[in-house]
Amino acid sequence: MKTPTLDRFVSRLYILKFVKARPATVLNLVDRLREHGIDKNIRSLRPILRSLMIARAITAELVEGSGRVYCITEQGRAELDRYLAHLDILQSERGNEPSPGQGREDGG
Repeated sequence: MKTPTLDRFVSRLYILKFVKARPATVLNLVDRLREHGIDKNIRSLRPILRSLMIARAITAELVEGSGRVYCITEQGRAELDRYLAHLDILQSERGNEPSPGQGREDGG
């Protein structure tokens, strides 16, 4: 199994967050990712969606007039919660770091 790249990890996180808020088509997801500065196209997004489906984090349902609509599952909610908990830890660690110029006895 390949180690996920940071880009792939961030894309997974965003996708889970988006489909938790409301079910979405691949076009909705591409548009929403781009709104957040993640430049994905449909071809690069499909493998991530497939891996989320294999992990049972999302499901896809064919909806007439819309195509495939992706929804989060309980496993997906748990995965998203784990990701967000890690980000909370990183954020709290960042708050404990000295500001630039602090922490030196000689003043700079």
